[in-house]
Amino acid sequence: MKNRIKALFKRGKAVLAAAVIAVTSAMTAAVACAEDAVEGGSNMSAMLSDAGDQITTQFTDLVGTIVPVIIGIMGTGLVIFGIIALVKLAKKIFGKVAG
Repeated sequence: MKNRIKALFKRGKAVLAAAVIAVTSAMTAAVACAEDAVEGGSNMSAMLSDAGDQITTQFTDLVGTIVPVIIGIMGTGLVIFGIIALVKLAKKIFGKVAG
């Protein structure tokens, strides 16, 4: 029992250390980014506006590309379904005639 508690304590220390390292690195990155933004004089609202415009443009391009492909796939599927239905109908008719 004592060994289990020690093992759990060691794991807890490792998890805690990993969490502290992750938070520290995230904070360091955020501070460095903020420092660069202040030095560069970038405007956050302009950056967000540009990001919104880029997302809108990319989404429009994506939809414009995917919709014709989906329509083509649906048309091809409909043609294949029609051919299969005709073959089944022909089998049924020729089966009655031959039988």
